[in-house]
Amino acid sequence: MIKTANIADELAAAEIRSALQGKRCWYAYTSVGCTFAMDLGRKIPRDDDEMTMMDRLRKRMVRQHPRGVGPLEREHLRFKGESHLLVWCSWRIEDAKGPLASSDSDAELCEKVVRRLIGKTVQVVEIRPGWDLRLDLSSGLTVAVFPDHVGPEANFDGNWELWRPDQAYLIGTDLACDVMDRENRRLRPQPQKGRWQVKA
Repeated sequence: MIKTANIADELAAAEIRSALQGKRCWYAYTSVGCTFAMDLGRKIPRDDDEMTMMDRLRKRMVRQHPRGVGPLEREHLRFKGESHLLVWCSWRIEDAKGPLASSDSDAELCEKVVRRLIGKTVQVVEIRPGWDLRLDLSSGLTVAVFPDHVGPEANFDGNWELWRPDQAYLIGTDLACDVMDRENRRLRPQPQKGRWQVKA
């Protein structure tokens, strides 16, 4: 459990745990530089703007995979997860026998191991100081995330993100969590209510 004097970080950590705990991963994939993402929980239909963007992605996928796009990919083009975890920083996936792959592994191995997360359920969520994240999943898989993009000279402007239907939690290079609404407005905790409001 994260320990901080910052009530906003404590509230965000509690909400992140709640958004991931008990959720089943129905899609997982790698992207540029072995970054990876997981879609978990309910499948939410994409809005028109997202569908336009995903249609461009579908066309690119068809060009890259002449044999066609599989059923999981087609589903992901139409739906997003109730919780969408996107990891830009260092990570490792392991099972009871040890490490299976990390952000340093070659792209083919990363993709193969990340795909093993599909169908697994998050059983334990641990957030440590510095926003290290650990997910224990069913079948003995563990995802460990290590925010290592730190300070103004970092080579990337973020570490990991959790997107929900109403807001996003963004772990930046200052190792703090910015909570944003869907209009990209920064939110802050509302006193004594445990809810968020637009920051003045």
